[in-house]
Amino acid sequence: MAAQDTCDLTQPYRPYGAEIKETRPYSPCRAACPAHTDVQAYVGLIAQGRYTEAFEVITAPNPIASVCSMICHHPCERSCRRCGIDEAVAVRPLKRFAIEQAKEYRRNKRKLVAQNKGKSVGIIGSGPSGLTAARDMADLGYSVTLYERHPVLGGMLSTAIPPYRLPREVLKEDIDDVVSRGIEVKTGFEVGKDAKLDDLAKKHDAILLAIGLSLSRSLNIPGVDGPNVLLAIPFLEDVAFGRDPKLGKKVLVIGGGNVAMDVARSARRLGVEKVEMVCLENEQEIPAWKWEVDEAVEEAVKINYRWGPKAVKRDGDKVLGLEVTKVLSVFDGNKRFAPTFDNNVTTLLEADTIIITIGQMANLAPLKDSSVKADERGRVEWDQKTQKSSAKNVFVAGEVVTGPGSAIAAVASGHRAALAMHLFLQGETIEGKLPVQEKDSINEMPKDVLEKICKMPRQKVHHVEPAVRVKTMDNFEKTYTEKEALAEASRCRGCGGGAVVDPNKCMACLTCLRVCPYGAPVVKAWSEIRPDYCQACGLCAPECPAQAISMVSYDVKEIRGSMTTTVGCVDSKRTEPLIVAFVCTNRLGVHGADLPKNYRPFPVHCTSRVDVLDMLRAFETGADGVAVVRCGDRNCKYEKIEPRVQARVKRGQELIKTLGMEPDRIGILPAASSCGEFSELVKKMGLRVK
Repeated sequence: MAAQDTCDLTQPYRPYGAEIKETRPYSPCRAACPAHTDVQAYVGLIAQGRYTEAFEVITAPNPIASVCSMICHHPCERSCRRCGIDEAVAVRPLKRFAIEQAKEYRRNKRKLVAQNKGKSVGIIGSGPSGLTAARDMADLGYSVTLYERHPVLGGMLSTAIPPYRLPREVLKEDIDDVVSRGIEVKTGFEVGKDAKLDDLAKKHDAILLAIGLSLSRSLNIPGVDGPNVLLAIPFLEDVAFGRDPKLGKKVLVIGGGNVAMDVARSARRLGVEKVEMVCLENEQEIPAWKWEVDEAVEEAVKINYRWGPKAVKRDGDKVLGLEVTKVLSVFDGNKRFAPTFDNNVTTLLEADTIIITIGQMANLAPLKDSSVKADERGRVEWDQKTQKSSAKNVFVAGEVVTGPGSAIAAVASGHRAALAMHLFLQGETIEGKLPVQEKDSINEMPKDVLEKICKMPRQKVHHVEPAVRVKTMDNFEKTYTEKEALAEASRCRGCGGGAVVDPNKCMACLTCLRVCPYGAPVVKAWSEIRPDYCQACGLCAPECPAQAISMVSYDVKEIRGSMTTTVGCVDSKRTEPLIVAFVCTNRLGVHGADLPKNYRPFPVHCTSRVDVLDMLRAFETGADGVAVVRCGDRNCKYEKIEPRVQARVKRGQELIKTLGMEPDRIGILPAASSCGEFSELVKKMGLRVK
């Protein structure tokens, strides 16, 4: 069965229900995403094989979506309500799959955007926040110039994240999407050296400082100054640009964050056999993400927990190792960073190269002799309510003001800054108009609902074996196959995409309450469906006699509306019957039924969503038969679906009988049955003439 890729290149795609979702609590995954990407929408589209539409939903709020599909720390997954059932939906790998499927589509849709505002914006720094603001301002019609001090765009994405985590061709796809809008690019351009900031502020109507935290912090300990003690960012820049940093045979990395993991794992890939790390924290406190720690350990990186650096030991210029002292605690009673040590317990960690990764700070050289002020911490002074600096038309975004964070958090900051600049340039007040980060989300799944939800194992993401992957800078994570992606996407419960009742139509007849397997409706003067209980199965919508129920995640009349287009022109000379098939994607996947060529597929989230009117519409458009292809009650991810589907099929059979057609032209096909048998049955009844 062919996947449905129907997105129009000329029109921006918005998922169904996008407007109403803004008025309701977000799904927990969407609320957790700093950019509020509509996870539920794009995972549902993937499950239906609608990859270009999924791509549009993914990239609408996120111009570095390809980057995030590789390196995002995926807070959406940690908030997934499946965590209370089995495991979170694998959102990040699904994002990567959908983006890779839409590669040709995304390249074809790149185009110049009209610069009709008559004003220009200069953006200093091309990391996540800079690229985001550049895209937003270009889309709003402003002339945009990106200034980047490195020879390539991407900021820390291209200069500090190792290629084994973020292949440069992946980053290039995101950058090309942004630049293709007609953005002027000036690489190798150092503000403060090649041009003063105040001069650029006069040249442009607005300036954005998005310079990030591009300098490494060092340690004030004996022996730190001298050969063979390196800083993290310069080391990672050497790795990123293919330069060969000089390392010894024993590398010791100081620090326990994600940058430290990047440094240690890069050293392994540069041929160093013995790589160790030393950090203040224990296994539970270490700030690096757990999967980063696990993968580093798999790659034979040894981590020394609860030791603090005391002195670099040398013999002349030669490094012998790092003297460390025992850490008693890292945080005080208020969970503030306040390490304490037992200076009577020390040891020497042998190494001939030491790399310090204890934090980052901003490079404030662009601010030299400018009207933009910085505070004593080395951060640009700014007003969070307006994103403005101390200079009239200079705005700020990203880590230079927010401090260290994730790429997707920098994207959110870039959006805020772009809106602030737009309001400023249009002469409008900024304060009070910028979006708030915190969003209300759907409650945890009630216990009585949890007990009704079947467990579905998460699809494993396969990695290249550690012994192989440490010999190359190539990415080691494999993309889902289509079968794996469809199976994983089907695990999504559709939180936030459930049923909504129109009180003006509702008759309080209790039908929804009777049919709902999860107890979501509460009926008083009219029915209200509780989003924390609703599982978005869609069972209630076709049953409502007043047609008062709609679904946030899909149009209940979509099948009927698209029937003519999907069925197409019916060949009057056909020798095989034309059969419309409503195919459950939850278990079968888009290709799971392996339908013959004479079938016209309609992938549906669950056959509970198929109405009797949908079946009748199929015959109206010229079908010879209708097949409801479902997974069977034992495999269905929803409760009590089969009896309702059977009842609807029976009702459909009764109705077509009154029209003079054979009832058996409508049939339920279990996943294992042969669609060919049903086709032969319909053929014996004769081909219809419309």
